[in-house]
Amino acid sequence: MPSSPETEATRAIEGYMQALNNRDDSHLLDLLHLPHIRISGAGVKIYTSRKQLEDEYLAEFYERAGTEWDHTDLDSVEVLHISEQKVHLFIQWTRRRKDETAITTQQALWVMTEIEGIWGAQARSSFAPA
Repeated sequence: MPSSPETEATRAIEGYMQALNNRDDSHLLDLLHLPHIRISGAGVKIYTSRKQLEDEYLAEFYERAGTEWDHTDLDSVEVLHISEQKVHLFIQWTRRRKDETAITTQQALWVMTEIEGIWGAQARSSFAPA
């Protein structure tokens, strides 16, 4: 029996966080659908190619995370809306140092979609400053 869209979308966000923490950039990018849209307090960024994700997205993340960043905890996931191929997730995450102290905690809306049998993040919005 196939999994529900809610289960698959949640697995994808959990896989993204695991790949992020493992520094598995290739797998992390596999979980971002194109075009990928990031809306933050600093504006809107649209990534249109895998190369752009590799060249810009990853560098921008590591710059935002800072040198003290060790890992990110996915604190909570709440499903807001579900269809067969799209799920809206409201998440909270915390960036942490190696000693487990928090750097920042943010909330965000992630739009997860299923494309060609693969669930991944299509867009996300937060009030994070950058």
